[in-house]
Amino acid sequence: MLKQMKVKTNRRTGWRRLAGVLPVVALVLGVVQAPSSVDALEVLMPTVGNGNFIPRLEGLGHTVTRSDVAVWDAFFDYTPYDVVAFGDSNDPQDPLDIPHFVDAVDAGDVGVVFLMGRLTESTATALGLIDGGSLTYQGDPAILDVIDNSHFITQNLSLGTVDLGHEFMAKYSIPGPSTTILGNGPEGAALLVHDSRRVVGIPFYGHPSAYGDETPTGIEITDRSFQWAAVPEPATLSLLGLGGLALLPARRRR
Repeated sequence: MLKQMKVKTNRRTGWRRLAGVLPVVALVLGVVQAPSSVDALEVLMPTVGNGNFIPRLEGLGHTVTRSDVAVWDAFFDYTPYDVVAFGDSNDPQDPLDIPHFVDAVDAGDVGVVFLMGRLTESTATALGLIDGGSLTYQGDPAILDVIDNSHFITQNLSLGTVDLGHEFMAKYSIPGPSTTILGNGPEGAALLVHDSRRVVGIPFYGHPSAYGDETPTGIEITDRSFQWAAVPEPATLSLLGLGGLALLPARRRR
């Protein structure tokens, strides 16, 4: 039994490592990378923070594990998780070893979703999601202006304003130079993705009076953001100009 568990863990880690180089292969071969279709994710989040968005993630079928960022050191293993999520907080919630965390993201071990992520500015800057500035909130009501619907997260939406239902939404003050803004609020970017890392900042951050008030569009943005951030194991690849599909083994959930 122990041997079987070890083999499964190695296989899972191997696919994650492969996922880290797939974007490069896609660029070289002219391959379009699509996010994997997932039913449930393993989400890691800090113990600090209000965690008000946890019921939303559990309602979408995901499992949330909370852990003290003081143990997220140079030896911390992120591979058991699909996504690390940072929400609203009154206390610092940056990983103890930020460079190691960035390396894990670059290696394809884990994706990252910022649900505003207040007091994680150092991590968001290191990942390139923002270029300094603060992570805070805007809106009331949360009206998102969708300016790019070519991305997986927004591809089902029309350009223009949509009501997310809740009172406030996140604000990413100074987007990084290697990001794409998918939607704006009245004061700045509210939905943006990194161009080469599986890192996304989304509008919803679990304001206490907001949960349950989301519109279907708001829920869809949250859901598709987590799906996109989850590192594919492996992704489904569409080969352009080669007259066929290259299908890697299907992702196996634990």
